[in-house]
Amino acid sequence: MFIFSMNASTLRSYSDVYKRERSSVESEGIQRKRDEKRTERIQEYVQYGYPYGDLKESQRTSEKVVLRKPGWLPTAIVVNILEPGDVRRGKQASQGLTANVIENSGQYQIQLPHLNEFTQDDVRPFEVIDGQHRLWAFEEQLDGDYELPVVAFHGLDIAWQAYLFWSINVSPKRINPSHAFDLYPLLRNQAWLEQTGDLTVYREARAQEITEWLYKHPDSVWKNRINMLGESGAGWVSQAAFVRSLTAAFFGTGRGKAGRYGLFQAATPGQEEPLPWTRSQQVALVLEFWRLVKEAIDDGEAGDWADAFKGAKPERDPFDDRSSMLNQDMGVRAAHAVVNDFLYRSVDQWQLADWVAEEFDETDTNEEDVSRSLETLRNQDFYEPFKELALALTRFDWRSLDGPGVRDNRDLELTRRAYRGSGGYTLLTNDIIRELSKSQSASVAKIARTISTGGE
Repeated sequence: MFIFSMNASTLRSYSDVYKRERSSVESEGIQRKRDEKRTERIQEYVQYGYPYGDLKESQRTSEKVVLRKPGWLPTAIVVNILEPGDVRRGKQASQGLTANVIENSGQYQIQLPHLNEFTQDDVRPFEVIDGQHRLWAFEEQLDGDYELPVVAFHGLDIAWQAYLFWSINVSPKRINPSHAFDLYPLLRNQAWLEQTGDLTVYREARAQEITEWLYKHPDSVWKNRINMLGESGAGWVSQAAFVRSLTAAFFGTGRGKAGRYGLFQAATPGQEEPLPWTRSQQVALVLEFWRLVKEAIDDGEAGDWADAFKGAKPERDPFDDRSSMLNQDMGVRAAHAVVNDFLYRSVDQWQLADWVAEEFDETDTNEEDVSRSLETLRNQDFYEPFKELALALTRFDWRSLDGPGVRDNRDLELTRRAYRGSGGYTLLTNDIIRELSKSQSASVAKIARTISTGGE
Protein backbone atom coordinates (compact mmCIF):
# COMPACT_ATOMS: atom_id res chain seq x y z
CA MET A 1 0.00 0.00 0.00
CA PHE A 2 1.42 3.37 -1.04
CA ILE A 3 0.48 6.79 0.28
CA PHE A 4 1.28 9.93 -1.71
CA SER A 5 -0.24 13.16 -3.03
CA MET A 6 -0.94 13.94 -6.66
CA ASN A 7 -2.36 16.78 -8.71
CA ALA A 8 -6.12 16.21 -8.86
CA SER A 9 -6.57 16.80 -12.59
CA THR A 10 -3.56 14.62 -13.40
CA LEU A 11 -4.85 11.85 -11.16
CA ARG A 12 -8.21 12.01 -12.92
CA SER A 13 -6.51 11.73 -16.31
CA TYR A 14 -4.64 8.60 -15.25
CA SER A 15 -7.69 6.94 -13.67
CA ASP A 16 -10.68 4.91 -14.83
CA VAL A 17 -13.90 4.53 -12.85
CA TYR A 18 -15.83 1.29 -13.38
CA LYS A 19 -19.45 1.74 -12.45
CA ARG A 20 -21.41 -1.34 -11.40
CA GLU A 21 -23.98 -1.86 -14.15
CA ARG A 22 -26.57 -4.44 -15.09
CA SER A 23 -26.35 -4.17 -18.86
CA SER A 24 -25.17 -7.78 -19.03
CA VAL A 25 -25.41 -10.92 -16.92
CA GLU A 26 -21.96 -10.44 -15.43
CA SER A 27 -20.67 -7.13 -14.11
CA GLU A 28 -17.28 -6.47 -12.58
CA GLY A 29 -17.51 -2.80 -11.62
CA ILE A 30 -18.11 -1.80 -8.02
CA GLN A 31 -18.89 1.93 -8.14
CA ARG A 32 -22.22 3.67 -7.75
CA LYS A 33 -23.66 5.62 -10.65
CA ARG A 34 -22.54 9.20 -11.09
CA ASP A 35 -24.48 11.80 -9.11
CA GLU A 36 -24.14 15.06 -11.04
CA LYS A 37 -25.46 17.19 -8.17
CA ARG A 38 -22.89 15.70 -5.84
CA THR A 39 -20.09 16.35 -8.32
CA GLU A 40 -21.21 19.97 -8.84
CA ARG A 41 -21.34 20.55 -5.10
CA ILE A 42 -17.80 19.23 -4.70
CA GLN A 43 -16.68 21.59 -7.47
CA GLU A 44 -18.27 24.51 -5.64
CA TYR A 45 -16.73 23.43 -2.37
CA VAL A 46 -13.24 23.04 -3.85
CA GLN A 47 -13.32 26.58 -5.26
CA TYR A 48 -15.12 28.39 -2.45
CA GLY A 49 -15.17 26.16 0.63
CA TYR A 50 -18.08 26.06 3.05
CA PRO A 51 -20.49 27.84 3.48
CA TYR A 52 -19.69 30.20 0.59
CA GLY A 53 -19.74 27.33 -1.90
CA ASP A 54 -23.35 26.52 -0.97
CA LEU A 55 -24.56 30.08 -1.67
CA LYS A 56 -26.43 30.78 -4.90
CA GLU A 57 -24.61 32.87 -7.49
CA SER A 58 -26.79 35.91 -6.68
CA GLN A 59 -25.90 35.63 -2.97
CA ARG A 60 -22.13 35.70 -3.49
CA THR A 61 -21.63 39.39 -2.77
CA SER A 62 -18.51 41.23 -1.66
CA GLU A 63 -19.64 41.44 1.95
CA LYS A 64 -20.14 37.71 2.08
CA VAL A 65 -16.73 36.87 0.67
CA VAL A 66 -15.60 36.46 4.27
CA LEU A 67 -17.49 33.18 4.22
CA ARG A 68 -15.11 31.80 1.64
CA LYS A 69 -12.86 29.08 3.09
CA PRO A 70 -10.26 26.61 1.77
CA GLY A 71 -11.83 23.78 -0.18
CA TRP A 72 -9.70 21.06 1.34
CA LEU A 73 -10.30 17.43 0.42
CA PRO A 74 -8.19 15.67 3.05
CA THR A 75 -9.71 12.19 2.65
CA ALA A 76 -7.63 9.96 0.42
CA ILE A 77 -8.66 8.80 -3.00
CA VAL A 78 -8.26 5.01 -2.93
CA VAL A 79 -6.99 3.47 -6.17
CA ASN A 80 -5.62 0.22 -7.50
CA ILE A 81 -2.51 0.21 -9.70
CA LEU A 82 -3.14 -2.17 -12.59
CA GLU A 83 -0.55 -4.65 -13.74
CA PRO A 84 0.19 -5.42 -17.41
CA GLY A 85 -2.35 -7.92 -18.73
CA ASP A 86 -5.15 -6.98 -16.30
CA VAL A 87 -8.47 -6.97 -18.18
CA ARG A 88 -11.16 -4.40 -17.51
CA ARG A 89 -14.41 -4.18 -19.48
CA GLY A 90 -12.94 -6.52 -22.08
CA LYS A 91 -9.82 -4.39 -22.59
CA GLN A 92 -6.31 -5.35 -21.52
CA ALA A 93 -3.86 -3.05 -19.77
CA SER A 94 -0.84 -2.70 -22.07
CA GLN A 95 2.73 -3.28 -20.91
CA GLY A 96 3.86 0.22 -21.80
CA LEU A 97 0.76 2.02 -20.46
CA THR A 98 0.75 0.82 -16.86
CA ALA A 99 2.45 2.36 -13.85
CA ASN A 100 5.90 1.06 -13.07
CA VAL A 101 6.53 0.60 -9.34
CA ILE A 102 10.27 0.73 -8.67
CA GLU A 103 11.92 -0.08 -5.34
CA ASN A 104 15.44 1.11 -4.52
CA SER A 105 16.91 0.64 -1.04
CA GLY A 106 13.50 0.85 0.62
CA GLN A 107 12.43 3.88 -1.40
CA TYR A 108 9.60 3.49 -3.90
CA GLN A 109 8.90 5.42 -7.05
CA ILE A 110 5.82 5.17 -9.26
CA GLN A 111 6.65 5.97 -12.87
CA LEU A 112 3.76 6.83 -15.18
CA PRO A 113 3.66 6.93 -18.99
CA HIS A 114 3.01 10.28 -20.68
CA LEU A 115 -0.65 11.13 -21.10
CA ASN A 116 -0.18 11.79 -24.81
CA GLU A 117 0.62 8.08 -25.26
CA PHE A 118 -2.97 7.10 -24.43
CA THR A 119 -5.86 6.80 -26.85
CA GLN A 120 -9.46 7.13 -25.76
CA ASP A 121 -9.89 3.34 -25.60
CA ASP A 122 -6.74 2.53 -23.59
CA VAL A 123 -7.03 1.22 -20.04
CA ARG A 124 -5.65 3.77 -17.59
CA PRO A 125 -2.97 2.84 -15.02
CA PHE A 126 -5.22 3.51 -12.00
CA GLU A 127 -8.73 2.30 -11.25
CA VAL A 128 -10.68 4.10 -8.54
CA ILE A 129 -11.90 2.10 -5.55
CA ASP A 130 -13.22 5.05 -3.55
CA GLY A 131 -13.47 8.77 -4.22
CA GLN A 132 -14.76 8.84 -7.78
CA HIS A 133 -17.05 11.84 -7.22
CA ARG A 134 -14.13 13.91 -5.95
CA LEU A 135 -12.18 13.02 -9.09
CA TRP A 136 -15.11 13.73 -11.37
CA ALA A 137 -15.20 17.24 -9.92
CA PHE A 138 -11.83 17.88 -11.57
CA GLU A 139 -12.91 16.93 -15.07
CA GLU A 140 -13.60 20.60 -15.65
CA GLN A 141 -10.82 23.17 -15.43
CA LEU A 142 -10.80 24.72 -11.96
CA ASP A 143 -8.79 27.71 -10.85
CA GLY A 144 -5.87 26.71 -8.67
CA ASP A 145 -3.53 23.78 -8.27
CA TYR A 146 -5.17 21.08 -6.18
CA GLU A 147 -3.31 18.16 -4.67
CA LEU A 148 -5.16 15.12 -3.40
CA PRO A 149 -3.96 12.47 -0.95
CA VAL A 150 -3.89 9.02 -2.55
CA VAL A 151 -3.83 5.54 -1.06
CA ALA A 152 -2.74 3.13 -3.79
CA PHE A 153 -2.83 -0.64 -3.77
CA HIS A 154 -1.00 -2.65 -6.39
CA GLY A 155 -2.43 -5.52 -8.47
CA LEU A 156 -5.69 -6.09 -6.55
CA ASP A 157 -8.28 -8.29 -8.24
CA ILE A 158 -11.91 -7.20 -8.33
CA ALA A 159 -12.90 -9.26 -5.25
CA TRP A 160 -10.35 -7.47 -3.05
CA GLN A 161 -11.53 -4.15 -4.42
CA ALA A 162 -15.12 -5.06 -3.54
CA TYR A 163 -13.89 -5.90 -0.03
CA LEU A 164 -12.27 -2.46 0.29
CA PHE A 165 -15.34 -0.71 -1.11
CA TRP A 166 -17.48 -2.60 1.41
CA SER A 167 -15.16 -1.72 4.29
CA ILE A 168 -15.11 1.96 3.39
CA ASN A 169 -18.70 2.56 2.33
CA VAL A 170 -20.98 -0.07 3.83
CA SER A 171 -19.61 -0.74 7.31
CA PRO A 172 -19.25 2.85 8.60
CA LYS A 173 -22.21 4.42 6.77
CA ARG A 174 -25.25 3.44 4.81
CA ILE A 175 -25.41 3.24 1.05
CA ASN A 176 -28.21 1.86 -1.07
CA PRO A 177 -28.82 -1.69 0.28
CA SER A 178 -29.31 -3.16 -3.18
CA HIS A 179 -25.89 -1.84 -4.22
CA ALA A 180 -24.39 -3.47 -1.13
CA PHE A 181 -26.11 -6.82 -1.76
CA ASP A 182 -24.95 -6.70 -5.38
CA LEU A 183 -21.35 -6.94 -4.14
CA TYR A 184 -21.94 -10.25 -2.36
CA PRO A 185 -20.82 -12.40 -5.31
CA LEU A 186 -17.52 -10.51 -5.36
CA LEU A 187 -17.03 -10.90 -1.61
CA ARG A 188 -18.25 -14.45 -1.29
CA ASN A 189 -15.84 -17.20 -0.23
CA GLN A 190 -17.63 -20.54 -0.04
CA ALA A 191 -15.38 -22.24 2.52
CA TRP A 192 -15.67 -19.26 4.84
CA LEU A 193 -19.44 -19.08 4.50
CA GLU A 194 -19.89 -22.76 5.22
CA GLN A 195 -18.24 -22.21 8.62
CA THR A 196 -20.55 -19.33 9.57
CA GLY A 197 -24.00 -20.71 8.93
CA ASP A 198 -25.60 -18.88 11.83
CA LEU A 199 -24.37 -15.48 10.73
CA THR A 200 -26.64 -13.13 8.82
CA VAL A 201 -24.03 -12.67 6.10
CA TYR A 202 -24.24 -16.38 5.21
CA ARG A 203 -28.02 -16.33 4.92
CA GLU A 204 -28.04 -13.05 3.01
CA ALA A 205 -25.36 -14.31 0.62
CA ARG A 206 -27.44 -17.39 -0.15
CA ALA A 207 -30.56 -15.23 -0.58
CA GLN A 208 -28.63 -12.90 -2.87
CA GLU A 209 -27.53 -15.85 -5.00
CA ILE A 210 -31.17 -16.90 -5.45
CA THR A 211 -32.09 -13.32 -6.32
CA GLU A 212 -29.28 -13.22 -8.87
CA TRP A 213 -30.69 -16.31 -10.59
CA LEU A 214 -34.22 -14.90 -10.47
CA TYR A 215 -32.83 -11.93 -12.34
CA LYS A 216 -30.79 -13.75 -14.96
CA HIS A 217 -32.02 -17.32 -15.52
CA PRO A 218 -33.77 -17.64 -18.90
CA ASP A 219 -36.73 -19.51 -17.35
CA SER A 220 -37.30 -16.95 -14.60
CA VAL A 221 -40.36 -14.71 -14.79
CA TRP A 222 -38.28 -12.10 -12.98
CA LYS A 223 -35.57 -12.06 -15.66
CA ASN A 224 -34.43 -8.44 -16.03
CA ARG A 225 -37.37 -7.41 -13.82
CA ILE A 226 -35.56 -6.86 -10.51
CA ASN A 227 -34.08 -3.49 -9.60
CA MET A 228 -30.64 -4.92 -8.85
CA LEU A 229 -28.93 -1.66 -7.86
CA GLY A 230 -31.87 0.02 -6.11
CA GLU A 231 -32.03 2.85 -8.64
CA SER A 232 -34.94 5.24 -8.16
CA GLY A 233 -37.74 5.12 -10.69
CA ALA A 234 -36.83 1.66 -11.98
CA GLY A 235 -40.41 0.43 -11.49
CA TRP A 236 -39.56 -3.01 -10.10
CA VAL A 237 -39.01 -4.64 -6.73
CA SER A 238 -35.50 -3.98 -5.47
CA GLN A 239 -32.81 -6.59 -5.01
CA ALA A 240 -32.67 -5.62 -1.33
CA ALA A 241 -36.36 -6.48 -0.93
CA PHE A 242 -35.85 -9.90 -2.52
CA VAL A 243 -32.76 -10.65 -0.43
CA ARG A 244 -34.40 -9.61 2.82
CA SER A 245 -37.64 -11.46 2.15
CA LEU A 246 -35.83 -14.67 1.14
CA THR A 247 -33.56 -14.35 4.18
CA ALA A 248 -36.46 -13.86 6.56
CA ALA A 249 -38.53 -16.65 5.01
CA PHE A 250 -36.49 -19.52 3.52
CA PHE A 251 -33.43 -18.85 5.70
CA GLY A 252 -35.28 -18.14 8.93
CA THR A 253 -33.64 -19.55 12.05
CA GLY A 254 -36.74 -19.75 14.26
CA ARG A 255 -35.44 -16.93 16.41
CA GLY A 256 -36.65 -13.36 16.54
CA LYS A 257 -40.14 -11.89 16.69
CA ALA A 258 -41.54 -13.87 13.76
CA GLY A 259 -40.10 -17.18 14.96
CA ARG A 260 -40.13 -18.42 11.37
CA TYR A 261 -38.28 -21.61 10.50
CA GLY A 262 -36.76 -21.46 7.04
CA LEU A 263 -37.05 -24.41 4.68
CA PHE A 264 -33.45 -23.92 3.49
CA GLN A 265 -31.92 -23.18 6.90
CA ALA A 266 -33.67 -24.75 9.86
CA ALA A 267 -33.82 -28.39 10.89
CA THR A 268 -37.01 -29.91 9.52
CA PRO A 269 -39.73 -31.01 11.97
CA GLY A 270 -38.62 -34.10 13.86
CA GLN A 271 -35.14 -34.03 12.33
CA GLU A 272 -31.81 -32.63 13.49
CA GLU A 273 -30.74 -31.37 10.05
CA PRO A 274 -32.25 -29.18 7.31
CA LEU A 275 -33.26 -30.66 3.98
CA PRO A 276 -30.13 -31.82 2.14
CA TRP A 277 -30.97 -29.75 -0.93
CA THR A 278 -28.18 -28.25 -2.99
CA ARG A 279 -28.05 -24.55 -3.75
CA SER A 280 -29.27 -25.23 -7.29
CA GLN A 281 -32.32 -27.03 -5.87
CA GLN A 282 -33.07 -24.06 -3.63
CA VAL A 283 -32.82 -21.71 -6.60
CA ALA A 284 -35.00 -23.98 -8.73
CA LEU A 285 -37.77 -24.16 -6.12
CA VAL A 286 -38.10 -20.37 -5.88
CA LEU A 287 -37.86 -19.90 -9.66
CA GLU A 288 -40.52 -22.52 -10.28
CA PHE A 289 -42.89 -21.08 -7.69
CA TRP A 290 -42.90 -17.69 -9.40
CA ARG A 291 -43.17 -19.29 -12.84
CA LEU A 292 -46.26 -21.21 -11.74
CA VAL A 293 -47.82 -18.02 -10.33
CA LYS A 294 -47.19 -16.16 -13.59
CA GLU A 295 -48.49 -19.08 -15.65
CA ALA A 296 -51.75 -19.22 -13.70
CA ILE A 297 -52.27 -15.47 -14.15
CA ASP A 298 -51.51 -15.57 -17.88
CA ASP A 299 -53.81 -18.58 -18.39
CA GLY A 300 -56.75 -16.79 -16.77
CA GLU A 301 -56.92 -19.04 -13.70
CA ALA A 302 -56.23 -16.32 -11.13
CA GLY A 303 -59.67 -14.78 -10.86
CA ASP A 304 -61.35 -11.40 -11.23
CA TRP A 305 -58.47 -9.31 -9.91
CA ALA A 306 -56.19 -10.50 -12.74
CA ASP A 307 -58.98 -9.92 -15.27
CA ALA A 308 -59.10 -6.31 -14.08
CA PHE A 309 -55.44 -5.89 -15.09
CA LYS A 310 -56.07 -7.48 -18.49
CA GLY A 311 -59.16 -5.32 -19.06
CA ALA A 312 -57.40 -2.08 -18.16
CA LYS A 313 -56.65 0.42 -20.93
CA PRO A 314 -53.85 -0.13 -21.71
CA GLU A 315 -53.57 -3.72 -20.48
CA ARG A 316 -51.38 -4.13 -17.40
CA ASP A 317 -49.04 -6.93 -16.30
CA PRO A 318 -49.13 -7.60 -12.53
CA PHE A 319 -45.40 -8.43 -12.64
CA ASP A 320 -44.54 -5.06 -14.19
CA ASP A 321 -47.18 -2.73 -12.81
CA ARG A 322 -46.60 -1.05 -9.45
CA SER A 323 -50.33 -1.16 -8.71
CA SER A 324 -49.94 -4.91 -8.18
CA MET A 325 -48.61 -6.12 -4.83
CA LEU A 326 -46.75 -8.84 -6.73
CA ASN A 327 -44.52 -6.01 -7.94
CA GLN A 328 -44.10 -4.44 -4.53
CA ASP A 329 -41.72 -5.20 -1.69
CA MET A 330 -44.47 -6.10 0.76
CA GLY A 331 -46.24 -8.47 -1.65
CA VAL A 332 -43.05 -10.37 -2.50
CA ARG A 333 -42.22 -10.62 1.18
CA ALA A 334 -45.66 -12.00 2.05
CA ALA A 335 -45.62 -14.51 -0.82
CA HIS A 336 -42.22 -15.87 0.20
CA ALA A 337 -43.28 -16.14 3.83
CA VAL A 338 -46.47 -18.03 3.04
CA VAL A 339 -44.81 -20.47 0.62
CA ASN A 340 -41.99 -21.16 3.07
CA ASP A 341 -44.41 -21.81 5.94
CA PHE A 342 -46.51 -24.15 3.79
CA LEU A 343 -43.55 -26.17 2.59
CA TYR A 344 -41.89 -26.31 6.01
CA ARG A 345 -45.05 -27.80 7.51
CA SER A 346 -45.38 -30.19 4.55
CA VAL A 347 -41.88 -31.70 4.59
CA ASP A 348 -43.10 -35.12 5.72
CA GLN A 349 -46.55 -35.06 4.12
CA TRP A 350 -45.18 -34.08 0.70
CA GLN A 351 -41.95 -36.07 1.19
CA LEU A 352 -39.76 -33.16 0.17
CA ALA A 353 -36.60 -35.01 1.23
CA ASP A 354 -37.14 -37.49 -1.60
CA TRP A 355 -36.05 -34.87 -4.07
CA VAL A 356 -32.37 -35.76 -4.41
CA ALA A 357 -30.10 -33.87 -6.75
CA GLU A 358 -27.55 -35.34 -9.07
CA GLU A 359 -23.91 -34.80 -8.14
CA PHE A 360 -23.48 -31.12 -8.91
CA ASP A 361 -20.39 -29.01 -8.27
CA GLU A 362 -21.34 -27.17 -5.09
CA THR A 363 -18.41 -24.76 -5.24
CA ASP A 364 -20.36 -22.79 -7.82
CA THR A 365 -23.95 -22.73 -9.04
CA ASN A 366 -24.23 -22.55 -12.80
CA GLU A 367 -27.11 -22.32 -15.23
CA GLU A 368 -26.89 -25.97 -16.21
CA ASP A 369 -27.26 -27.10 -12.59
CA VAL A 370 -30.26 -24.82 -12.01
CA SER A 371 -31.92 -26.00 -15.24
CA ARG A 372 -31.40 -29.64 -14.33
CA SER A 373 -32.85 -29.03 -10.88
CA LEU A 374 -35.89 -27.39 -12.46
CA GLU A 375 -36.35 -30.46 -14.65
CA THR A 376 -36.08 -32.92 -11.77
CA LEU A 377 -38.36 -30.80 -9.59
CA ARG A 378 -41.15 -31.13 -12.14
CA ASN A 379 -40.87 -34.92 -11.91
CA GLN A 380 -41.29 -35.11 -8.13
CA ASP A 381 -44.43 -36.52 -6.47
CA PHE A 382 -44.89 -33.28 -4.49
CA TYR A 383 -44.87 -31.15 -7.64
CA GLU A 384 -48.65 -31.37 -8.12
CA PRO A 385 -49.54 -30.15 -4.59
CA PHE A 386 -46.80 -27.52 -4.98
CA LYS A 387 -48.47 -26.42 -8.20
CA GLU A 388 -51.84 -26.33 -6.42
CA LEU A 389 -50.32 -24.08 -3.76
CA ALA A 390 -49.05 -21.62 -6.37
CA LEU A 391 -52.44 -21.62 -8.10
CA ALA A 392 -54.26 -21.07 -4.80
CA LEU A 393 -52.03 -18.07 -4.08
CA THR A 394 -53.11 -16.44 -7.34
CA ARG A 395 -56.74 -16.58 -6.20
CA PHE A 396 -55.91 -13.96 -3.59
CA ASP A 397 -56.61 -10.42 -4.81
CA TRP A 398 -53.12 -8.94 -5.35
CA ARG A 399 -54.29 -5.47 -6.37
CA SER A 400 -52.85 -2.61 -4.32
CA LEU A 401 -54.74 0.56 -3.42
CA ASP A 402 -53.92 1.94 -6.87
CA GLY A 403 -54.94 -1.25 -8.68
CA PRO A 404 -57.64 -1.18 -11.36
CA GLY A 405 -61.12 -0.97 -9.83
CA VAL A 406 -59.98 -0.93 -6.19
CA ARG A 407 -61.22 2.58 -5.40
CA ASP A 408 -64.62 1.66 -6.87
CA ASN A 409 -65.10 -0.89 -4.08
CA ARG A 410 -65.28 0.74 -0.64
CA ASP A 411 -64.51 -2.43 1.36
CA LEU A 412 -61.61 -3.35 -0.91
CA GLU A 413 -60.24 0.18 -0.70
CA LEU A 414 -60.32 0.16 3.11
CA THR A 415 -58.50 -3.18 3.22
CA ARG A 416 -55.79 -1.92 0.88
CA ARG A 417 -55.35 1.22 2.96
CA ALA A 418 -54.91 -0.98 6.03
CA TYR A 419 -52.07 -2.80 4.28
CA ARG A 420 -50.20 0.48 4.17
CA GLY A 421 -50.26 0.84 7.94
CA SER A 422 -47.67 -0.25 10.47
CA GLY A 423 -49.16 -3.74 10.73
CA GLY A 424 -49.83 -4.04 7.02
CA TYR A 425 -47.45 -6.90 6.33
CA THR A 426 -48.90 -9.09 9.09
CA LEU A 427 -52.45 -8.26 7.98
CA LEU A 428 -51.61 -9.10 4.36
CA THR A 429 -49.99 -12.41 5.30
CA ASN A 430 -52.94 -13.40 7.47
CA ASP A 431 -55.41 -12.50 4.71
CA ILE A 432 -53.47 -14.67 2.23
CA ILE A 433 -53.57 -17.61 4.64
CA ARG A 434 -57.29 -17.05 5.15
CA GLU A 435 -57.85 -17.15 1.40
CA LEU A 436 -55.80 -20.33 1.09
CA SER A 437 -57.87 -22.00 3.80
CA LYS A 438 -60.81 -21.80 1.35
CA SER A 439 -58.84 -23.37 -1.48
CA GLN A 440 -60.39 -26.08 -3.64
CA SER A 441 -57.24 -28.10 -2.95
CA ALA A 442 -57.97 -30.08 0.19
CA SER A 443 -54.29 -30.38 1.16
CA VAL A 444 -53.66 -26.66 0.70
CA ALA A 445 -56.77 -25.71 2.67
CA LYS A 446 -55.88 -28.08 5.51
CA ILE A 447 -52.34 -26.75 5.89
CA ALA A 448 -53.62 -23.15 5.72
CA ARG A 449 -56.03 -23.81 8.58
CA THR A 450 -53.22 -25.41 10.57
CA ILE A 451 -51.02 -22.34 10.07
CA SER A 452 -53.81 -19.90 10.95
CA THR A 453 -54.55 -21.72 14.21
CA GLY A 454 -50.90 -22.23 15.09
CA GLY A 455 -51.39 -26.00 15.31
CA GLU A 456 -49.09 -28.81 14.26
